[in-house]
Amino acid sequence: MDKPDFQKNIGHKVRLAHIAIDKYFNTCWENEGIEPTRMQCATMRYLHEHKGQDVFQKDLEEAFSISGATATNILKVMEKDGLITRVPMPHDARLKRVELTEKGWELDTKARDNVMRLEQGMREDFSEEELERFRAYLDRMTQNIVKMVEKNTK
Repeated sequence: MDKPDFQKNIGHKVRLAHIAIDKYFNTCWENEGIEPTRMQCATMRYLHEHKGQDVFQKDLEEAFSISGATATNILKVMEKDGLITRVPMPHDARLKRVELTEKGWELDTKARDNVMRLEQGMREDFSEEELERFRAYLDRMTQNIVKMVEKNTK
């Protein structure tokens, strides 16, 4: 029986793609004086897309499927870096609305531009039909993994 070639494993290929994406984003922030994490960028994008709405930590926890402790840590660093503010609500000072600062808006625009360039680069030399099939395959693989996780946690 032949030994499996780990370099043909789908998980290995996905990991290599993830590493390449990380390297791309690392090069995007080299001259910015700040290097936001992808989670911080996603948080800024969420806040941008929900402009004019009250967004609270709980909304971010639900949107990104993260724990309260993780969300707290992300928001603490973002607040320290001047990307967000947490504004107490008049009716309940314990409840704090999360808002982007001007610096956060500017950084979100740069992050969005970086993502758009990455998307454009990854799509190069693929037809729309190939991309649709690829997305469908990834969705099915993700569903298969979710089923495996659910089975293992029962």
